[in-house]
Amino acid sequence: MKDIFALCRISRQAHFQALLRQRHWQQKTPLYIGMMEQIREIHPGMGLRTMYEMLQPPGIGRDSFMALGAAAGYQLQAQAPATRTTFSVKTNRYANLLCRMAFNGQDQVWSSDITYFHCLGQFFYLVFIMDVYTRRIVGYSVSDNLRAENNLLALRMALACRGVQDYGGGLIHHSDKGGQYAADAYTELLQRHGIRISMCREVYENTHIERVNGTIKNQYLRRWTIQSPKELHRRLSDAVDAYNTTKPHESLGKLPPVSYEQKLKTIPADKRKQLTIYTRNKHHEQNLTNQLNLFQQLS
Repeated sequence: MKDIFALCRISRQAHFQALLRQRHWQQKTPLYIGMMEQIREIHPGMGLRTMYEMLQPPGIGRDSFMALGAAAGYQLQAQAPATRTTFSVKTNRYANLLCRMAFNGQDQVWSSDITYFHCLGQFFYLVFIMDVYTRRIVGYSVSDNLRAENNLLALRMALACRGVQDYGGGLIHHSDKGGQYAADAYTELLQRHGIRISMCREVYENTHIERVNGTIKNQYLRRWTIQSPKELHRRLSDAVDAYNTTKPHESLGKLPPVSYEQKLKTIPADKRKQLTIYTRNKHHEQNLTNQLNLFQQLS
């Protein structure tokens, strides 16, 4: 053996250390794979990098963890793009109130949108309402039609989630100009709770919620086998709960939204990070660039 070690130019000690590392790796591999499997059950579309940052597993680096996950079949596959769900109404009744608005806490801006999800041979429509600052989904609904009552269900859920009867104009509800958001029953419910109404003019003026649409559909719903409308409702609830309570967000210091809201309670308002909304004005192209940058920051 001495001759072999000399020929390979390694010491006996280095050889046995390498064997120990290999044995350690072989023993830990099932543990790492098990971690990935458990995470995927809750977050079926979570990438390996995010998994590593969430778990911080001992004894393995990020690149090795990602390589192991890819070899074990946990590399995500790309998903197909979406289609149109917004059918605007011709109204100038509500302006975009978010132009260069700066805010620093929850319940200052809610953003809402409708997106489609193809399942069971038909289209279903998902409505989300999100707190823009904390990224928490506060209301949602799913239906096989685009009627305004589905948006009302999501709004009532959001109001119940927060439990505030009158926001006194301190909260803005922002959406596109879809007919569901201009419906009398919807706007009256907002106004009854002291919520101001804001509607965008351009598609890029509501990017805050667009990212959530894609996350819930592509990282959760499309990763599950859904066999009935009832199961779709249940899975949507599972997805929102996982997103809100356990999915780390880069823009929130790698905390999930619910944990971030708890942390906010300990930070004085003047010490919090400010977000600024950029929308249409005479500097149109610059605002577009700023808004797309914000979109990336909030991912």
